[in-house]
Amino acid sequence: MQDSKELKLANVAYWIIVAAGTIAVLMYFQNFLKVFCISILIWYIIKKLRDLVSKIKIGKFSLPKWLVTIISTVVVFLAIYSIASIISANFQSLANNFPIYSDNITKALVSLEKLLGIKELDESFIELIGEYKTSIVVYAGSFATLVGQFLIILIYVIFLLLEESLFQQKIEKVLKTTKAGINIHGTISAVTNLFDDYLSVKIFTSFLTGLLSYFALLIIGIELPALWAFIIFLFNFIPSIGSIVATLFPALFGMVQFGETSVAFTVLVAVGAIQLLVGNFLDPRLMGDRLNISPLVVLLGLTLWGFMWGVVGMILSVPITATLIIIFGQFENTRPLAILLSKNGEIHFRKEKQG
Repeated sequence: MQDSKELKLANVAYWIIVAAGTIAVLMYFQNFLKVFCISILIWYIIKKLRDLVSKIKIGKFSLPKWLVTIISTVVVFLAIYSIASIISANFQSLANNFPIYSDNITKALVSLEKLLGIKELDESFIELIGEYKTSIVVYAGSFATLVGQFLIILIYVIFLLLEESLFQQKIEKVLKTTKAGINIHGTISAVTNLFDDYLSVKIFTSFLTGLLSYFALLIIGIELPALWAFIIFLFNFIPSIGSIVATLFPALFGMVQFGETSVAFTVLVAVGAIQLLVGNFLDPRLMGDRLNISPLVVLLGLTLWGFMWGVVGMILSVPITATLIIIFGQFENTRPLAILLSKNGEIHFRKEKQG
């Protein structure tokens, strides 16, 4: 009995050490890992575009795979470069024109004081605006850094494309060397299918939200609508708080631009309604319960990955957590953890074949 308790304590200590070591490694190598994860994501998008383009045929003629790969790669990177250039210019314009809005900030303060019936908001609101401006500069700097790593990402993607077919062959050979090969193969398939579903649905719903928000902001008269639409698109990949933060950015800017709280309220209602319709009705209908993640785990995962990798970690937190649940569910020692992380406690796993 005593030996059994000691064994359980040893197992708990072992997993704590493994978890702490993993977090330390992820944080220490975060710069490399974030760039590599972005490269994998871009490679995956190129792969999906290639699969789509390869289905196009003119009569019996179809383009060779190598040409389709080159076309898909060029199209994706041209799109990324164009978006990056536009957004970078918008960030710079926003930072340069911020002093122009000083008079409107004063008007907004007066309007806000009347609305809330509170006086002496000047200091706190000016401090908030200062933080807002600082955050813009920080995000602009981060964005510029990411653009500066564009060449490194391109190199990673090219090598991923070159190694793609060989890597598949290596995986097949590795799986044949172990009795758990079928089990691992099923796990890889489940993760791939989940990632396919999540990425396709999330890109579509986030793009739709950003597009509708762009037209809404354009009608209201908010400056730099393309910038806010991109932020809304990007932050919609962050669960729970992403859509809220993305809506607050253009709302606060609208108040600064016009010096009226009514504009901020209009932006909140318009963009908030779009977020509500797409996020609460369309997204669940398309995605369903395939992620199988507890809402509390989503929030904790968001906090943990945000702490380790910042905004990139927040964006990747949901697919990473869902992947971990699938992987943990396939092994007896980690299956209880998968059940705790899941939404309903139902875990699908493959039984290893005997003999």
